[in-house]
Amino acid sequence: MRQGRLSKGQRRALDELYPRYALSDEQWSQPQFGFPRLQPLTLEIGFGMGDSLVQMAVDAPEQNFLGAEVHGPGVGHLMLKAEQHALTNIKVINGDAWSVLPELPDNGLSVLQVFFPDPWHKKKHHKRRLVNQEFLDCVANKLMLGGCLHLATDWVPYAEVMQEALQTHPAFEFSDPPRRPITKYEQRGRRLGHEVTDIAARTRR
Repeated sequence: MRQGRLSKGQRRALDELYPRYALSDEQWSQPQFGFPRLQPLTLEIGFGMGDSLVQMAVDAPEQNFLGAEVHGPGVGHLMLKAEQHALTNIKVINGDAWSVLPELPDNGLSVLQVFFPDPWHKKKHHKRRLVNQEFLDCVANKLMLGGCLHLATDWVPYAEVMQEALQTHPAFEFSDPPRRPITKYEQRGRRLGHEVTDIAARTRR
């Protein structure tokens, strides 16, 4: 886990709450067994501080939510919020996309969401971008038929790349983006005048 600077509360969360909210390695292949109830499962990759993901879990108790994040303060913050709301429909994994996605079962996700991934602005770094054909191939296997991939970015050139990749992928067809809470990163971007683009597609294989 990439730690960064932890507050006392975040440190307590990682020490005391992680066993309650973490999805264990043994449960990755069957993540639904980590929740009290079998419900549609949403995975968010890179949830940042987790406020918007917690809000989704509060607003939709009939769904389960799993967040993957490498940043320690964000994981701690999410668990503190989950404890505050006494949530039982949210779990976390301290891992990045490529350590988590291949281990999850095929056809097991109702929604996979990636909000404001690093756009890697410089051309020489474009190969580090998460959303590409390899990523879409993997996501197509992990989503159930009709499952939704929901992407958001405040970097227009990256949005165009995402749209082109989805348009040419045979497993996806564009759909209306679901409603979602506004993230803190998004609020900052809007203050700076960034244009936010939401993109959604459903599996049709």
